[in-house]
Amino acid sequence: METDLRVTTKKKSNKIVKTLLIITAILGIGLLAVAIYFYTIADISKDADVKTNSCGCYYIDPAVISQCGDPRRGFIFETATVPSTQTCKASCSTSKLSTNILNSTTEQDLYQICQLPSITDLRCTEMTIKDGDGKIVTGKVDANEELVIEAKFDSGDYLDQEFVINNETITPDNISTDKLTIKKTISNLGNNTTLNIVAQAKDINGEQINSPVCRRLIDINQEGVSNITALQIQTRSVETSIKISRIKITAGNIDDDAKLTLTFSFDDNDYSTLIMTDGFTADSTKGEIEIVEQDLYDTNNFSNKKSFSILTSHQGELEITANVKDDGISLGSASKSITFPQIEDDSEAEAETTPSNFSVTKESDISCVERVSPNNDVLFTLTSRNNSTVNQSITSVKDKLPLGFTYVANSSEINGVAVTDASYVTVTNIGSSQEVVWAKNDNWSISSGQSLVIEFRAIAGVNALTGDNINEVIITPIQIPSDPSSLRTTLTIDVQQDCDNPVEDDEDEGSTPQTGIFDSVVTKLILGILTITFGWYMYSKPAGRVIAEKLVNSGVYKGAEMTAWRIFKPKKYFEQRLISKIQKRKSN
Repeated sequence: METDLRVTTKKKSNKIVKTLLIITAILGIGLLAVAIYFYTIADISKDADVKTNSCGCYYIDPAVISQCGDPRRGFIFETATVPSTQTCKASCSTSKLSTNILNSTTEQDLYQICQLPSITDLRCTEMTIKDGDGKIVTGKVDANEELVIEAKFDSGDYLDQEFVINNETITPDNISTDKLTIKKTISNLGNNTTLNIVAQAKDINGEQINSPVCRRLIDINQEGVSNITALQIQTRSVETSIKISRIKITAGNIDDDAKLTLTFSFDDNDYSTLIMTDGFTADSTKGEIEIVEQDLYDTNNFSNKKSFSILTSHQGELEITANVKDDGISLGSASKSITFPQIEDDSEAEAETTPSNFSVTKESDISCVERVSPNNDVLFTLTSRNNSTVNQSITSVKDKLPLGFTYVANSSEINGVAVTDASYVTVTNIGSSQEVVWAKNDNWSISSGQSLVIEFRAIAGVNALTGDNINEVIITPIQIPSDPSSLRTTLTIDVQQDCDNPVEDDEDEGSTPQTGIFDSVVTKLILGILTITFGWYMYSKPAGRVIAEKLVNSGVYKGAEMTAWRIFKPKKYFEQRLISKIQKRKSN
């Protein structure tokens, strides 16, 4: 009588499980150590490779100069330093200016902001020039004025701190104990028409500090030098409006070789400054500068391609200021108020009943924008043109930015004049996109054939979609439109990770891969039918059962089964293996 053998494998099984757990723990600890090692290396590498960019912005007084370009004309600077992977923008805002500390009568909102995208030397961090009353000079002083100049350096160890005024080295009156602040008081400015002031020092290696933040160019009003004393303006009636027919500027002591430019500004902020470079006659013997009507309305005579036609629809009183400059240096200015009569016809009633006929276009300064600095900044221009024969008004302009784009605060210009967001702009976040609306309390009145031009900047963020992005612009007129479709337009702008190496359509992340053989619907149907037919045959036919039995008893099937037990049921695997060995011994 044969006796059944029972073999206990629990001890061996537990030992194997423990061994596997120990190996798993060792591997886990090793993986954790490797992760910490590479994380530490990444942090060190990141810190070692960090680079920064410095930039700034500054304010200019339109009574002194009307255009950006020369940082020496700034009177207050603000700077910023950010990692090179970020867009460097210093935050200047006219709302920060306290006009009571400025030596100027310019209104707060009229000061202009200029950007310095890159500053290579920020070791001299600040310089202010104040008059005898302690007010900051914005760019122009009288010859008898006393000036106090103060400059500050950063925390470096510097030598030879000094001022250079009109190429003459001047020793400071006072140097702080830490040698980081220097001061100088100057008076009796002499016969100079300008003061070019620089604060400088040397580092321990003898390198000269040359920071644009610590450089100023100041105009000096001199008696007996060229001066502007009067402004005469003549007008004439033309149909339902008036035109300026002649302008005369009384200017004493003008040099025949003077390189003159005329800057006309207005007390109504809706009108941009006009800079006239040609089309006028200067007579040094008479001391006059004269301009006739045809030249006043010729855009080719103005550097910003505008003319006095911007005043065509104006009604009521308007103060016009003419500033005369010789090679960029102001000789003085004069103002004159004129009254544009109210239109006494039925044009307003006609405008109210006439359907609006506006068209809107949108342009960008670049066709491709990247998602990372410094190439993620784009300038948009919205142009709303009145194609009607009468004056008509717009209440608002709305721009729906593409997904991932953000509006740059205080970047708007309306008809060439920088404006503050608080007065005109409303930004609404909608998901990952923004909706920007420009609106005015008393609406914009646009003359026949004229346009409302809005410029602003936006930045493409990491959420911007690769490829073509479409955004929509909508204008809202007061009058019922004759063609509503003309009140909206779209612009397509391409977004890429690298605009120099754009991603092709078939390489885009969202592109559809080529179809595999099992992605075909017909192939799936045929395969399904064959599977069902094979299963039915194996289950219902004797031959099928024979095939299934041979498959189950085959060495391949049993070997696969043993392999599965070895992985998922190690106890059963060792028991079955031991039983197989005992059976082989008995059979032998």
